[in-house]
Amino acid sequence: MKTRYTIYPYALLTGLLSLASGCGEKFVDLTPQDVIPVQQYYKTEADIRSALTGTYGNLRGIYNSFWQFTELPSDNTQSFPESESSSGEYDKLTWRSTSAGVSTAWNDAYRTIAGSNVILARIESVTMDATLKNQYIGEAKFLRALMYFNLVRLFDGVPLILKEITSEAEAYTYTRNTAPDVYAQIEKDLLDAEKILPAKYTGANIGRATSGAAKSLLGKVYVQEKKYAEAVTKLAEVVSSGTYRILPNLADVFGVGKDNNDEIVFAVQYVSSGFGEGNSFAYVFAPGNSGTQFVGVTAGGTNIGTQDLYDAFEAGDLRRDAFLGVYKFGGNALIYYWSKKFVYKITQLNEGENDWPVLRYADVVLLYAEALNQTGKTTEALTQINVIRKRAGLSNLSGLSAADIQLAVEKERRLELCFEGHRWHDLIRWGKEVATMQAFKAKYSTLDVALKNMSVAPERKLFPIPFREISLNATFTQNPGY
Repeated sequence: MKTRYTIYPYALLTGLLSLASGCGEKFVDLTPQDVIPVQQYYKTEADIRSALTGTYGNLRGIYNSFWQFTELPSDNTQSFPESESSSGEYDKLTWRSTSAGVSTAWNDAYRTIAGSNVILARIESVTMDATLKNQYIGEAKFLRALMYFNLVRLFDGVPLILKEITSEAEAYTYTRNTAPDVYAQIEKDLLDAEKILPAKYTGANIGRATSGAAKSLLGKVYVQEKKYAEAVTKLAEVVSSGTYRILPNLADVFGVGKDNNDEIVFAVQYVSSGFGEGNSFAYVFAPGNSGTQFVGVTAGGTNIGTQDLYDAFEAGDLRRDAFLGVYKFGGNALIYYWSKKFVYKITQLNEGENDWPVLRYADVVLLYAEALNQTGKTTEALTQINVIRKRAGLSNLSGLSAADIQLAVEKERRLELCFEGHRWHDLIRWGKEVATMQAFKAKYSTLDVALKNMSVAPERKLFPIPFREISLNATFTQNPGY
């Protein structure tokens, strides 16, 4: 995917788009074309399709480093080496408003939002099949909602941009909206999208957003907002649809050739093309010289599982050995736990083509269990938890109080979804991020000296507004603690 944008303040204004169309195994496998002035584009269905494909393509860069913001700050993973530069600052919770990764996350999300806004602004004047037009509108709204969900969880209230911006001066007029405003727009976009998106795709279209993806994301949004009654209603629609299922064998869920299976609700599609369309998971999710992930390349290992995560699996849990590999460095001096979900042998750096599951059905089931329990439906909640435990080779839970069911949900989400980008915001939703990381620091700082520098404070549940945005727009306020 090759998309070029003219970036005005905080990446809101799309100027020239380097758009592409193509064919291949996946709909995001593209052949670049020349840069076309925006005024001469968006005339045909093919133009809209290419623009939408370009917007999907932005997800590759976003989710290639999403783990930095969603797993690395938590007790699930850690960075090696222990330096506080680069990924280390996310591990030790010492990120700053000038951190490059923070600015990149902000800009990439708004670049994707800008792409969606342009499509939504231009598509009405394009003559094309009405059903297909609705589908494209639904996809654009889904992508915009997904980006705002990421932004509001990372930064709290952010500028809410819902139209194509056509001048630099206009871009400067936007201020930070409140988090409730942003969530309300996310809900609206997803409610609109679920009505007009298809339930499934075939052929080269597999991987696009579906109605089930919109409903699942909306259910996840409701749970994060603690709107549990709404979440039960929406997630029940997904569970009862029969579109998705928990695969019986853990080995069938992840890996090249297993992408887009019946457990995947929505995933970022990566392609090993030689044109920067692959991922770097094999490099960052495995320790150097382990021989597990590269042919002729030494890996970095900046997102390694913790001893705490490994020890959290109970005896007989099949997921421990299915999800975590063990590599002992220097004899037994250092033990690295690497993610088997996303690591496999590749011959060239950043050319991994295994997909990133943004929404997996196991996530939906456990969100449903949490919402059921929070609305007093404890028996139904246990049923959903046991669906996940059964595949893990564990016995059913029964006779638990609502408080114990919540703890069971929390444990199952940590273990089942480890490395997939849910842990940090789960902890925040449960109000446990500070206590969890303080306990983690106290337990392991004698073994890991660098943990003494970990910044455990309530303000760390949010990332800072990037320094550049604060500098460019005087109306922006910084998040507390920065």
